[in-house]
Amino acid sequence: MGSAAAPTLMDDSEHPTDTAIPTSTTSLARLSCTSCRDRKQKCDRNLPVCRRCTSLRNDCVYPSSRKSGQGKRKQFRDLEAKLFQLEDQLRTIRHSADADRCNLPQTVRTAVSSNVVYSSPVGSSADQSWLSEATSQEGRDVGEPRSQQRQQLADWLANSELELTELDDAPLSRDLIEELTTLYFKNGYHCSPMIHPSRYLESSRSDVPSRQPPLFLQLVIMATGASTDPSHASLAMSLYRRARKLAEQDEAKEPNAFMLAHAQCWVLMANFEAQSTLFSRASLSLGKSIRIAQILNLHQLDRGPQPPSLFQSHLEPPSSRHLDWIEMEERRRTWWVIYSADRLVFATSALPSIIDDRMVHTLLPQPEEAFTSGSEEMPQEHTNTLHQALRERLPPVSRLGARALAAHLFYRAVDLETTEPRPEAQGEHNLESYWAQQQDVSNDLLALLISLPRDLRLPANIGCQDTIFIHVLIRTALMCLHKTAIRKAAEDGGRGTEASFVKAQGRSNLLAAAAQVIAIIRSIREEDLTEALKNPIQGYATYITSLVFLEDFALTRFEGSRANVVYLFDMLQRFSQTHPVARMLAGQLGHELERLEVVDTAMG
Repeated sequence: MGSAAAPTLMDDSEHPTDTAIPTSTTSLARLSCTSCRDRKQKCDRNLPVCRRCTSLRNDCVYPSSRKSGQGKRKQFRDLEAKLFQLEDQLRTIRHSADADRCNLPQTVRTAVSSNVVYSSPVGSSADQSWLSEATSQEGRDVGEPRSQQRQQLADWLANSELELTELDDAPLSRDLIEELTTLYFKNGYHCSPMIHPSRYLESSRSDVPSRQPPLFLQLVIMATGASTDPSHASLAMSLYRRARKLAEQDEAKEPNAFMLAHAQCWVLMANFEAQSTLFSRASLSLGKSIRIAQILNLHQLDRGPQPPSLFQSHLEPPSSRHLDWIEMEERRRTWWVIYSADRLVFATSALPSIIDDRMVHTLLPQPEEAFTSGSEEMPQEHTNTLHQALRERLPPVSRLGARALAAHLFYRAVDLETTEPRPEAQGEHNLESYWAQQQDVSNDLLALLISLPRDLRLPANIGCQDTIFIHVLIRTALMCLHKTAIRKAAEDGGRGTEASFVKAQGRSNLLAAAAQVIAIIRSIREEDLTEALKNPIQGYATYITSLVFLEDFALTRFEGSRANVVYLFDMLQRFSQTHPVARMLAGQLGHELERLEVVDTAMG
């Protein structure tokens, strides 16, 4: 019976076989041979050769002592050789000025060898040195255009096999830094108009390290700038990764020392990640930005005396709290950029919002011209909070203020559709409460649309990205509001004729809002439309508009609705090569078109 038992993995170690039983005629070694020890297998210790080594034809060597460690010494020598090899590679990368050692083409070497800037140690702005003094222009390859040099540098960074830690040491020329920063303030600033342009540029060019912006903020600004220009787009992701790495290292170094730059950096990274369809990571980055802003009390800048808080000792040092008007306004603007992002994330993803409106006591921002020029345009007592502007339906005085109000009303419109009523609010009372809120939000949206300042009105400002964004967002909020009203009316079986009227009116208003969105899109120039669709919210609004026309075509077979759907689908497909969000939404819309047999997307 014993011989018929199935073998187990522990047979050699716990149940010695007949070959391991010593006999009086066999000489045994004191220790197992090195081959069996290395394999961690049972050795019978027969002399001169054990049976396992005999069967495997291995060299059977018995150690003289238990601590010989020959196998470990060999492993150590191998690891030591690999370590020396890695050190040689790092030494080669860090001496990248030598083109033969870092495998850079000549034109790329000349592009990065003049006015070279290296990543400084991680830390606050007081212990960083971002821009070194300009070096001489000697050695530059003047026979080749600078634009070609920059393109070859971008191609090399995009196609090289260097790891992130090696890219951190890759130099950037002063000219390239200036160009990427300029691109941000020219093309990407309107999405997050919170940093004072002239003060930022002045401090970034300073030779005094304590006056320079933190390196992680500069890198994410350059990444955003690079993403707006096709010739530099290949640099954007590597710059973003460097910014994120340095921001995380800075927080690990001083976990309780938060600055305004931390909140600004994380919201800019959230925007960059959303444009790259990294939505989960964008949500986490935005959440970090919100919490840092709240720790810095950016949401209660104009409240007066602050209530006791555990975070009082974590605020910026007292010397930085004596702020001039521009610095206070920059903090207000940072808050409203973050606030708008939180509202838009909820409205487009159904994730719970983090900010509680009841806790916000920060004035809406002043006009952009006053902020950039540094002159306070109106007394502080004449500016409004969000609650005052909504309660009294006051016109916004700035483009950022209009964006914040539109984002808030968009949030409220979607909240009526997605939030379940409280348990105590059921039946007829709950329905009446819904219609009251629905009418209130609808009136607020229309009041905001009418009261927009002159520089945000259509069609005169169709080339302004802020104008496009705000008008499309208001119409998208109206579509969400009327779509919910139609569903609520259908669920209310007791209203009879009145329910039918509400549904018909809601469908009419829904199609009217969708028609206004597509009219705006058709009026935008191609280059402005290219920039507008980089914003994920604009792509989302286009998708919602397409679904409205698609649903109408499915119900009525109206050819005009079908033509509008096909136009919007073709537009998303046209930009899908360069816009990740447009590519994602075009795929989703294409499935719906195939399902309803509106168009054969494979043929398109």
